[in-house]
Amino acid sequence: MNVLLDRIPVAERYSVLRDLIWSLKPDDQAELRLAASVIRQDGGEGLSQELSLFLERTIEQGHVQLAVGLCLEDQQLCHTLLSRAIEEAIKAKSVNSNDFSIFEHLRPWLRFASLVTPHAPFSDIQSRLLEVCLELLHSEKSEIQKSARDVVLETLALPYPDAPITSSTALSELIWSHVRSLIDSGRPFSVITGYSIWLRWLLSASGEQTLKTGDDEYWQLLSNGLRYGDAERRKLCLNILKLTIASDWVPISAELRKQYERFATVFETIILGRYINQVMECEKDLNFFVSDKCELSSSWLFALLGAALDNAMQDSNRKFVGNWVMRSTFKPTPELMAFFRTDFLPWVTQGQHFVATLKYVDGKASCRHGHQLACFIKWLRAVWSGPEQITDIVVEAIMAKRNSMFAYCTVYLLEGLEDSLSVEQKAHMQTLRGLPEVASNYVRLKTTATEADRPPPTRTSARKSREQQALEKMHAFEPTSEALEDIWSDVEYLEFPKRLLMVLPSLLLGSPALMRARRHDVLAASISQKLRVLREVADTKTFLFPPLAACMRRAITDSPDQSDLLGLADFITNVAEKPPSPTIDTMLEEAIIPLTPYDYEHYFGEPLSYGYAAYLDLVNRLRQPDREEPVLIRTIVEHILHKWRSQRVPPPTISAWKNLLQLQVLLLCFEQYEPPVEERVGLLEDLFHILAIEPLPHYRYLLEVMIVRMIVRQDLRYILLARLRTKDHHSNPKHLASLMKIGAILACTPDTTKDFAQQIATAFVPLAASSKVVIRHEAQWQVPLLMDHARTKRWNEITDDVAFAALDEYIRSLERFHDPPPERKFGRFDPTTDLTLTNLVEGPWLALDQQESPLTTHDDFLKVYSNDAHDPPYFTSPPCIPLGPPVTRPAPTPPLPPQQPSLGPQTSETVTTALQTKGTAHLARSLSSSAPQTRPHPHLLIVASLVTNPYNLGGLSRVSEIFGAGALTLQNQNVLSNKDFLSVAVSSHLHLPVTQLSAPSIPEWLRERKREGYTVVGIEQTDRSVVLGSKECVLPEKCVLVVGSEREGVPGEVLLECGMLVEIEQMGVTRSLNVQTAVGIVGFEYGRQYRRG
Repeated sequence: MNVLLDRIPVAERYSVLRDLIWSLKPDDQAELRLAASVIRQDGGEGLSQELSLFLERTIEQGHVQLAVGLCLEDQQLCHTLLSRAIEEAIKAKSVNSNDFSIFEHLRPWLRFASLVTPHAPFSDIQSRLLEVCLELLHSEKSEIQKSARDVVLETLALPYPDAPITSSTALSELIWSHVRSLIDSGRPFSVITGYSIWLRWLLSASGEQTLKTGDDEYWQLLSNGLRYGDAERRKLCLNILKLTIASDWVPISAELRKQYERFATVFETIILGRYINQVMECEKDLNFFVSDKCELSSSWLFALLGAALDNAMQDSNRKFVGNWVMRSTFKPTPELMAFFRTDFLPWVTQGQHFVATLKYVDGKASCRHGHQLACFIKWLRAVWSGPEQITDIVVEAIMAKRNSMFAYCTVYLLEGLEDSLSVEQKAHMQTLRGLPEVASNYVRLKTTATEADRPPPTRTSARKSREQQALEKMHAFEPTSEALEDIWSDVEYLEFPKRLLMVLPSLLLGSPALMRARRHDVLAASISQKLRVLREVADTKTFLFPPLAACMRRAITDSPDQSDLLGLADFITNVAEKPPSPTIDTMLEEAIIPLTPYDYEHYFGEPLSYGYAAYLDLVNRLRQPDREEPVLIRTIVEHILHKWRSQRVPPPTISAWKNLLQLQVLLLCFEQYEPPVEERVGLLEDLFHILAIEPLPHYRYLLEVMIVRMIVRQDLRYILLARLRTKDHHSNPKHLASLMKIGAILACTPDTTKDFAQQIATAFVPLAASSKVVIRHEAQWQVPLLMDHARTKRWNEITDDVAFAALDEYIRSLERFHDPPPERKFGRFDPTTDLTLTNLVEGPWLALDQQESPLTTHDDFLKVYSNDAHDPPYFTSPPCIPLGPPVTRPAPTPPLPPQQPSLGPQTSETVTTALQTKGTAHLARSLSSSAPQTRPHPHLLIVASLVTNPYNLGGLSRVSEIFGAGALTLQNQNVLSNKDFLSVAVSSHLHLPVTQLSAPSIPEWLRERKREGYTVVGIEQTDRSVVLGSKECVLPEKCVLVVGSEREGVPGEVLLECGMLVEIEQMGVTRSLNVQTAVGIVGFEYGRQYRRG
């Protein structure tokens, strides 16, 4: 260096070195360092000023990192440039906020200050810079806010032992004032900045000494941050709370400190973790927080519950917490009322909760959510005695939404209020419009206790007048096509109102109309067409089906020759294929009927089950003795059988088009159908085929009954024997087991010969030793039953057979034989005594899998027959099977927990295999040098030190290597030898720099990387996150990508260091992606933006 200076004359040295400085390129760090070294050697004050001016221009041009490097070596230069940064900040603070150029000029200075401040031992400069940047945090320019935030956070990050800048009381007051102001502003970034500074302040050595814990606002801001924040804000607040309660400067007992820690853990699990199984485990903790043992203020619990019911939370978690609230007992506090009004009511009144808990119990609809809501409000009214009444809050909520509130929710809210409504509130309730019939009736009865309270009658609407006129036309109906069309036009115009629909079936299917239709084709065609429409309407307006089915039954039994005119075959098959079932609205109406003084029939007439009883009794009487060819029955059989016979193999377990009613109708038709001899075997083979592929037990039961009955009636036992002699036990063991069951049933019928029974018993001997468990067990269950029947019949050839007797004795010795499973108790039937309508519709066999509930009952049939007694129909055909005695159905067994899907290979008839392709990196090396080569991204660093699961770490290693990351950090490098890690990582960690970085060291490590020019990017869903792939999401080239832990995500102290947060757009309902999947997506996007080649 001295040699170089000696070669320059002293007189020219200043000008030469000055020209050297201004000739340097800002991006040439080596030359700049050389020039600075020369100037420090013998440059004088003037050249130092020239270098300072040059660096100022360099900073303003955006080359901040070069200036930082020189300042770290020259404290005087550092002081000068930091002072200039303060001047620029003061200038920007005082100018017009609309002068955008000033703020653009300030940005690189703030960037420079954030990188240099931690290394500049000038407490006065730091304090001044901190004060100015605290003011700039309130700027309307987001970029200035972000830059000022970085300076403040860096300044607070490294206090100095000699004179900590935060130890000044005045400065501490200033910081707290700005924190409160930023949080109170309500602007998302300002709020996050306020909490970030608060946390960084606490993390500093002197921060906890200046805690404002005696200020109520301190705790209120924390509580609000937990309640109303996004994930980032809540993590910051949770960290602040943990640091606060852990501090020795906060005077609380050890027990209260433990309870705060417990609260923080529960909050983290429910609000930040959000996995439903972990959330459910927190119930005992929630119970503790409402108990007398809890010393925490209730405001913390309600902050947690309010956050848990936020719309951004998962529905399953919100449902769990909301239901817990309704079954819990709280202390009556003002916080409870605030929570009830602002958080609980908006959640609990959502219609989806009422719909989701609808179900039929003992044939009656009930809504568990509505019942719980009413009970909770009753309890709340009983315990609360504050100035604001529960009734006022609920009525206010109802009237605020008025007709937009879920109609049935209004009913349950009023049920909870009981008789607490004032006269004025009743008057408000009477103004509600558009409620469904039962709900409207309930509200009317609830708000008009006496005749005097009832509002004066309003003028009848034009719609009501026309409906009344149409009803009068129906009562005076003369069966002509013109009169029918006139009435029908009114019904269509009024959109099929209930009062008219209930009368229409008797109008169309009454004797006068049908008798006249015999002679008038136009009327007959009109009746036929309108019956088809009514059948379709009954799909959604199920109250129409009972009168329609009852009138159709009466019309056919009185006039069987009218079946073609009435489209009976279509009616039966259409109902069987698509049984009318209550809509959600109908079920909701049914559920609130018990809250009124009336019953179901008052509103809707006969129940749906009555309609099915009439329908099945009609099918039970289709056979006409005077007709040799049963065309109607044959048509129905062929229609239903075709769909079951032609379904794909293997069929899905649950098929949308299949239902129990189809098989019930098919069984009744088979009982009345005598097919030609040449067709009998074909029909039986069809039933065997359907049985062979059907997976559901209750369907298989009815198919087995049909097969047994057909074999008995058509004497086709030889076909079964031939099938039982098969030696193929592997292709379909379940079907072979069904054949054995059928064989045992047939062998035990009264008209069975000893020969047939002996052949069945002989067939069972090898089957009892089958290698297939299903077949072996079936034979073992059936042999004792067959032997019991043989002893009753005294068939000594069977009972005295040594092989049969030994097998029978062994099976009876098994413990399981005397405690049979439910399918053995309910699946067996007697083809003679068990063939009744009652057993067909509600027999014990329905408990085999509980997939479908009975559509009708023994009592419904009795009611149909009782109504016949008032006006006896003329039955031209007797029922093919009797009603039979009532049956006792077994109590339902609780459903099994859902099984995990099999991970084994799946088989199907057709398997399509996609061509598998691998990555191309290994191919690129073998190609010619002229080919583009894939190179890694050395400036993409992946921080996985928060992840602990070896599987996830193996996946992260794999995706990091695949997408060319420069390095990967892990909390402990010992995981590299873990078998779980290796099973996913394969050899990726051998081709990728992997370094160890402990979780507590992450914040400091990130700050070091930021001083090297890196930007820290976190993968997290927050208010300030940008969506990956959007035009706003430009990833920095020098990027440190932070991956959060499996449970918590990115913790608050690490979020402080993140200059950018990204989230991956989701379209499904699953909460998040696995960590390696998320990193893979971000890595791909980084590679797309900075593709090399």
